[in-house]
Amino acid sequence: MSANGSIDNRRPQCGTPCAVKCWKWNVTQVTMQQSAAALKYAVLILNRPISQHHSFVKRIWNGATVKMTVDGGTKQWDKYLNNMSEEVKKGIKLPDLITGDFDSITEEILEKYKKKGCKAIHTPDQDHTDFTKALMELNIHSNSIGVEIDHVLVFAQSSGRLDQTLGNIQTLFLARDKKLINPDTKVYLLSDDALSWLLSPGDHVITIPEETRSHKNSWCSLIPIGEVCQLATTTGLKWNLDNQPLMFGDIVSTSNTFDGSDKVTVKCSNTLLWSMRIPTVMGPEKSSH
Repeated sequence: MSANGSIDNRRPQCGTPCAVKCWKWNVTQVTMQQSAAALKYAVLILNRPISQHHSFVKRIWNGATVKMTVDGGTKQWDKYLNNMSEEVKKGIKLPDLITGDFDSITEEILEKYKKKGCKAIHTPDQDHTDFTKALMELNIHSNSIGVEIDHVLVFAQSSGRLDQTLGNIQTLFLARDKKLINPDTKVYLLSDDALSWLLSPGDHVITIPEETRSHKNSWCSLIPIGEVCQLATTTGLKWNLDNQPLMFGDIVSTSNTFDGSDKVTVKCSNTLLWSMRIPTVMGPEKSSH
């Protein structure tokens, strides 16, 4: 397993040498549901409402090596904190960086956090989204402090404007293909209790938490993005794929779920967007429904 503890990146993990790349993904380490003390990770808050349970948000935020709010995400973060009780709010750390073109944040909120000592970086370039630019700034910052970030967890609701949701997925591709960040750093999108990331061509082993695979409303999906996936083969799903092409206008694997196994394997010839439900991030009451 690589240094980040959740992904074996670029190295074969098949027992014998592979002709393709193999990755291991451990979701429980990404969501801090098991010990992740050795992990160095970043949290980004985008400009969408934060819906996850306070205990999860506080734990994942305070444990991050780098904490960032992105443009209007600073306003969302401030609103989220204001809805907490003073007891829950106590001890929550300040953002390390506030970035963006600042068209979605009030001057009042920006000045409030600057006065608290938060570093604000104006990124006016309109050729990229604030999310894309935030990853660039994260890379600069992590290099400047001499820290290798294992993964980035992005709070990014998929409700609202479809074009912005697709823009966030585009940023996943840019992060990987344009090397916006260290190639060993992986980026995850969290929307409510759905965690999404890219599966590059090759073999993947995804560890499925018990509370996810046993939940009656659990789901997962494999979506071809940007190109046809010529061949996809899986194990561990209720409806597995066997050398199945995936493409819009034909077959895509939405509303799939798990067969009870503790691991899902995916072999794909082209990039797929994997999404899965992580009910525990919403708190014990909502996750039990």
